[in-house]
Amino acid sequence: MYLENVFSTNPVIFNFFKMRFFLCFWFLISCSAECFSQNSIDFENMLLEAEEGLYIQPQQSIKISEYLIQNSDEDSTVIKAYLLKGRALYVSGQFEAAVIATMEAKDLSEKTENIELQFEITLFGIHLLKLLDLDLAAERYLSFTQVFSKDAMTTKNELYLEGGTALIKAIKATEQDKYLEVLTYLSKAKSILKKIPSEQTVNDIEIDEIETYLKALPPLDAKAKLGIVLKELNDNGTKDFQKMIVLNQLGIIQFQNKNNSEAIKVLDTALKLSEKLKNPFYKHQIVENLALNYMVLEDSENFKFYKNIGNSLTSELAIDEDKAVNTVFNYTSTNHTAKRDLVESNYQRNILVLGIVLLCILATWLFLKIRYRSRIKQYSNFILFFEARQKKKEAPTLSKKEVSRSLNIPKETEDILIKKLSKFEQSTLFTKNDMSIALLASQFSTNTKYLSEIINTQKNKNFNSYINDLRINYIIDKLTTNATYLQYKISYLAEESGFSSHSSFATVFKSVTGIAPTVFIDVLKSNKNSILSLQEVHNE
Repeated sequence: MYLENVFSTNPVIFNFFKMRFFLCFWFLISCSAECFSQNSIDFENMLLEAEEGLYIQPQQSIKISEYLIQNSDEDSTVIKAYLLKGRALYVSGQFEAAVIATMEAKDLSEKTENIELQFEITLFGIHLLKLLDLDLAAERYLSFTQVFSKDAMTTKNELYLEGGTALIKAIKATEQDKYLEVLTYLSKAKSILKKIPSEQTVNDIEIDEIETYLKALPPLDAKAKLGIVLKELNDNGTKDFQKMIVLNQLGIIQFQNKNNSEAIKVLDTALKLSEKLKNPFYKHQIVENLALNYMVLEDSENFKFYKNIGNSLTSELAIDEDKAVNTVFNYTSTNHTAKRDLVESNYQRNILVLGIVLLCILATWLFLKIRYRSRIKQYSNFILFFEARQKKKEAPTLSKKEVSRSLNIPKETEDILIKKLSKFEQSTLFTKNDMSIALLASQFSTNTKYLSEIINTQKNKNFNSYINDLRINYIIDKLTTNATYLQYKISYLAEESGFSSHSSFATVFKSVTGIAPTVFIDVLKSNKNSILSLQEVHNE
């Protein structure tokens, strides 16, 4: 009451206090704004620091991103932190955790309608899904982002979409083993995304390029390309992850060139980098390649050492990969339902949306039906081939068929030639590219007519079919008893078994087994226990 009287009778005092109040209020607001601005700058600097250390200290990048996720109030900073965490987990070979972090980033970017970050996340998602062999999911990932961003297409977003489209084309070319086309599409995507610029996305593409050179190019050309990349990485000094992949690829080339000591030296360096990065995925590949080199050198101690490491990592990686795939499917199911509801809400066209959804379901059903029918046929052919193969092994030895006497082959000569053929089948001489009936007859000290007649009568096939069968069965034994062969290009398998070209090998392989070689290898890869079981059958 007293203050009220004072203020009412003394306007000067009242104005003085009023001015002091507003000054204090302004000061508090200024301090808050300054603190907020300072925090934003600090968080941006932390993001930059984490990005710079992504490929040399991924564990540190994970810690920084988790701190930013918990402490930043800026949605864009949190989204970038989640994406960075996903990338760092990928570099560490933790696929399930990488998928979860990436999905968190995608969810938040959609809620805040940050289209530019949605595209960046989508392009990393494509890279990650390709690694998990979820090619169809990767394609849908981009198409959904495109649909829900069509009303906010800036120049940057159009570049992201164009680059993403090129990446999807690269994936489709990979499915068809057209690796030169893969390199073309990757190069196109990289040149587009450099215009944004999107540095981390370009890095993802460069990693895909590194892993494609050996599949697309002759070994010498691939080695030259990888050598150039390695020099650039050594000069850069901040990309141990990419360097590890390059060294692993160079180790494979050295092995193919039978430079086993050099291969071991290169792979040892790659192994140290995988251990520094704590990446079990690439460590598994590297130790398997080391084991293979030591096996060729007949160094049983080192072979067993690295093989045991590889075996211990196999189950761990399989579990992580399965969990990652399940996470993608669960997220896709939930996320697509939410997006359907959003379309209904935005456009208020329930009937049209329902029709679209039904059409998608029908298309998906038809696609899966066709796909699974094809897959079932592939598996059936696969099983029938191995059953027939096993029955042939278990069948009692039939009595020798009588050779046509039109050529008057002496009985003693006939017996000698049959024994020599049996010994020839136990060797690997049939894998020589220049093997012909004339050459074999010369080695058997006989003439081509005698040899041809014996093969026709005893093997029920002509010489070419006989040699081709031996070669295909030889490479099948390699594929089913040595998992490393599943990683090789078809051209290498063709050369290994004695064929002069990729195409002739593929044609003969399918005629013998009923299955294309790429499908045969895919079936073996998709059944992780099949190699072991087939090996047991083989040993029996």
